[in-house]
Amino acid sequence: MHIIDALLLVIANEKECKLQGRTLFQKKIYFLSVLRKEDFGFSPHYYGPYSSFVAEHLNGLVNDEVLEEDTQFFTTDSIEQNALGEKRRHTYSLTSVGEKVWKTIQQKEDFQEWDEALKKINNQEIANDFNLLSIAAKVHYIVDWEGEKSAKEVLQTAKEYGWSFTLEDIKNVLSFLTGLGLVTVDES
Repeated sequence: MHIIDALLLVIANEKECKLQGRTLFQKKIYFLSVLRKEDFGFSPHYYGPYSSFVAEHLNGLVNDEVLEEDTQFFTTDSIEQNALGEKRRHTYSLTSVGEKVWKTIQQKEDFQEWDEALKKINNQEIANDFNLLSIAAKVHYIVDWEGEKSAKEVLQTAKEYGWSFTLEDIKNVLSFLTGLGLVTVDES
């Protein structure tokens, strides 16, 4: 599936066809690409695996008016400011042009397999929690790319990437990762 198709698939499967937050968007695409064995250019970044390739195509879809981007700004003392300290949140939705493109995508040969993979992600409890999904992506990246097997090894490697999470965080995301069939981590 082309990256543009995958981006629209993720948005179209959200409640009211609106996805809130770039971090959540990146992590859903990350896990979708992992499940479908597609290389969308993810590498370590502050919030976990990040792809400039994905970001460029997302911006292109906004510029081409296939997607609408709504930006909400937070003040420093705002109680709405999220756990990662972001100062703004981007919400993406399909435009009328995007809806037409989406109808075409649904007719493609490999659509069903990608749609099923995304449903497998979205059916998990943490799928809409950008913070937990970010931690899950970091843990998966370390286990998959670095080959770490124990939670303590994962934490040590996370420090080397500049990522901060705890053994409790790992336990909180393990059911998600094992539910997707992606990892088995020794919790010791």
